This record gives sequence, structure tokens and C-alpha cells, in this order.
Amino acid sequence: MMAIPKEMENIVNDYKMKLVEARQNDLLFHNVNNRDLFNLFGILLNKDKSTRELREEAIKYSVDHKVDKNVLNTVAGAARCDLDVDNLFKEGDSMWRVFEETRDEGKIEGKIEGQIEAYNDCNMPIAEIAKKVSKSEEYVKEVIKKLSAACL
Repeated sequence: MMAIPKEMENIVNDYKMKLVEARQNDLLFHNVNNRDLFNLFGILLNKDKSTRELREEAIKYSVDHKVDKNVLNTVAGAARCDLDVDNLFKEGDSMWRVFEETRDEGKIEGKIEGQIEAYNDCNMPIAEIAKKVSKSEEYVKEVIKKLSAACL
């Protein structure tokens, strides 16, 4: 039976599964990895913090606990990240690069959204905003819609 932390019980299904195929392989997934997996999901699913804060906390947790590459792959897959985890580990890169790269992408995206918001506040046309931030008009419209919804 897998040990699920109390705070994660409401997220994990309570039905029993037979893991016949999982049992017939050479993979080792120890309890420390299970704890890391659930702790990272717990961090990333916290709705009381901004995305940037969640990324920072996940990076810190991963570094402090030396989270296994397989756990990071699982989290990246569940989060639908388009990161090529295997390539990040080549040539001396550490596993923390996965989250560092995600964090850096988030910072860049946040800056672009801030620019779009500022240009929009100045009543600049969407086509002109798109040119200034080197993004499509559809992307700019999406960001403006998201920002407008956040203000409600």
C-alpha cells in the first residue's frame, strides 16, 4: 500500500488498483520518491500563491531534497511542460535546470505580459502591441482577456 500524506488524500483517488504490469519491471520507486512526488504536486497545486512563487518553492524543494530525475520527469509530464528533461541532464547540467528553465521562461513571459498590459492601458492598437512584443495578435488578445478577467 502506498503511503499518501494526509494533506494529499483529497487529491488522490481512494480506489484500489492492481499494478500487475508495474510489478513486472525493473523500476525502483522508493517511498522517498513518492514523498517527493506528492510534495512537489502539493507545492505546485497551491492556489494561494502566484505561479512565480510556486516555481521558486518547487525549485528550492528540488534542490534541498535532491529530487530524483524520474520524479522530475513525472512532475513535468503531469504539468504538461514541454521541457526535454533528458537533454537538460546532458553535458554536466544538473536536474535543477528543469525548474530553473521553467522559472526563467515564466519570468520572460511575465515581462511580456506586463508590457502588453502597459501598452493596452495606453490604448495602443493590438496589431501595434503584437509588433512591439514580437508575438501574434491572437496571443496579445489572449493576454488582454486574461488580464481583464483577473481584474474582475
